[in-house]
Amino acid sequence: MTVHRRRASFDSFVSLIDAHGESFDVVDAHERRSLQVNVREVRRRRGRLADDRQSGYRDVSLIERDGVLLWQASADGGEPRDKVSGRRSRRRGPRRAAAPLPAGTVLKEVSVPVLEPNQYLQELTATDQRLNPDCDSGLRVVKQLSDSSFEATKDGIKTAYAGRTLLLVHGTFSSSANVLGEFAATAQGRRFLADALAKYKGQVLVFDHPTLSVSPVLNAIDLSRQLAGIRGELDIVAHSRGGLVTQWCLEVFGDVLAGARVRAVLVGAPLNGTHLAAPGRIQPLLSVLTNIGTFVERTLGVAAASNPFALASLALLKFLGRRERNRWGLPPIDDIGSRPGTDAAVAVIPGLHGQSAVSNNYELLRLRASAARPFVRYYAVTADFEPAQMGWKLWKVISEFGDRAKDAAADAIFPGTNDLVVDTDHMTSLASGRSIADVVSYPRQTVVHHCSYFRQPRTIKGLRTWLAIP
Repeated sequence: MTVHRRRASFDSFVSLIDAHGESFDVVDAHERRSLQVNVREVRRRRGRLADDRQSGYRDVSLIERDGVLLWQASADGGEPRDKVSGRRSRRRGPRRAAAPLPAGTVLKEVSVPVLEPNQYLQELTATDQRLNPDCDSGLRVVKQLSDSSFEATKDGIKTAYAGRTLLLVHGTFSSSANVLGEFAATAQGRRFLADALAKYKGQVLVFDHPTLSVSPVLNAIDLSRQLAGIRGELDIVAHSRGGLVTQWCLEVFGDVLAGARVRAVLVGAPLNGTHLAAPGRIQPLLSVLTNIGTFVERTLGVAAASNPFALASLALLKFLGRRERNRWGLPPIDDIGSRPGTDAAVAVIPGLHGQSAVSNNYELLRLRASAARPFVRYYAVTADFEPAQMGWKLWKVISEFGDRAKDAAADAIFPGTNDLVVDTDHMTSLASGRSIADVVSYPRQTVVHHCSYFRQPRTIKGLRTWLAIP
């Protein structure tokens, strides 16, 4: 396949693949084919041991079509190659037809290793570490380094405390460093953090946690154990998936906080799940994450190398190379167009499955069936982001994926309004017996989306009002 000259607007993402792809086990397809590089050789070059169970690669193309980035398996079907000769592996049964490539410009061809089922969790754990090196740090305390710089550290943290505590909880693919960076990106955000440090007498905490290899309920178990010594007033600001972690902690494991008074601000939180984590296939999920990453870079100036959505799409590419075998020994179901082979792709990622907006998500059903805690008061920040009039054509891909990209074998992702990542009506969808005391709502508009809440003056004003920070 000929790789056409890429458009300048996507240069940074292609450069991200070139610079960081190998650390996520993504290699240049042309280089691999020309050198007949296999998984063992690639990993040995990086000083890591090879896994003999890795049997080959799948070739995947990044395609630009009508201003939108799409990931698609290469036209040859991406069958695993022999580890030494590079020849196609022999397989029983009829050859499956490869899904057609969508028309457009091929920006990059990469190869991802074929995963066996017993490798999924170890790969997700490694991905969490790459996306957030502090993901196992748990609770840390925020320190102000300068007028515009803040960091989190274990030094000076008070885990047994009867005063006022403010806790920040990040979302999927993110980190506490990202959340602090969003506050620090604007003058009003920096003033808010500085005033909060004064108001809470330095007891402003963050909770870093893995978001892919671990479900929200397990994150909440860890958080509740670390908060067991808090006996005064606890205020929580939770973004995105962090809202689910917070709810699990308060509603199900809240006995450890029974002596505290809690105010929880849920910002763009998937309280009833998000349809982004529930697509029929992982391929549209990766395409949307890639486009969100490039959009965030353009609108917020977040470089691709530190952009959580851009990095996440690169990190999860290897799940396009997953292979399934059934118990009867039939041929591998390894083509992108095969629904049985790809439906489970999201389900085997615990951190995504735990927030999947499907009717039989038993984690969410159990959370919503728990008894309400009278000592908890909830607030929310929501948005309905609609950039269509800006000419951003990805919006049509997100909202009408089945109509706009049928050749990408994808279904619709969001059935209604959303902020790019979470369904708007799910952000205030508490179970019976609970209510949202107050909401900062951004009605249909073209500015505020899932990644920019903490840069908005109205959000900061709401936080100051609800948390009584003058």
